[in-house]
Amino acid sequence: MIFASKQKKIEALFEKYCDTIAQCLKIFEKSYRTHCENGDIETTRANYANLHRSESLADDIIEEIEVMMFSKSLFPESRSDILKLVELMDKVPNAAEQAVLQLVSHRILIPTEYATEILRLVEVSHRCVIAMLGSARKLFTDYTNATVAIGKVDELETEADGIEGGIVERIFLSDMDGFEKIILRDLIRTLGGICDRAENAADHILIMVAKRKV
Repeated sequence: MIFASKQKKIEALFEKYCDTIAQCLKIFEKSYRTHCENGDIETTRANYANLHRSESLADDIIEEIEVMMFSKSLFPESRSDILKLVELMDKVPNAAEQAVLQLVSHRILIPTEYATEILRLVEVSHRCVIAMLGSARKLFTDYTNATVAIGKVDELETEADGIEGGIVERIFLSDMDGFEKIILRDLIRTLGGICDRAENAADHILIMVAKRKV
């Protein structure tokens, strides 16, 4: 009974963690949309502050999960897999936060001719993370179907790669200043990295499910 109670607490914390990551990505997408619309650094700075608070909350939840894990709330093999998954998932909001921070710290104004494709990359990245979270949420209750969303994660990551490559190619074919090209390229790579991190977490979910089926 005590074990079952602790298991439920961990499940609840993990669900809260997924909700917090989803909130981070929602703020991330909003930040880019408003930035492309008006380019107001102060508005973007305020959005970044909100994102940073949400990301910090996610870190706090991770600490709670880790404390419960090391109190032997789960079997050792389950514990290591979940801790690894949380570690991989944590890289997603970190990348989203970094992408917004770059706008503020480098005072980047998105050129109009790239705004549509950059927002498309942002939207695809958001959807990719939501798909990964959909898979993660099923691990405790419906692990046999946890892999259903992983195919969507892979599909969206591939789409993001194509968008990223297309934008970078256009940037370096343009007559933009060389330094500005590098700044914008680095920003695009940070955006593309969000999907890469979501895919890494999804791949680990696949491994966890495979272990349970053995």
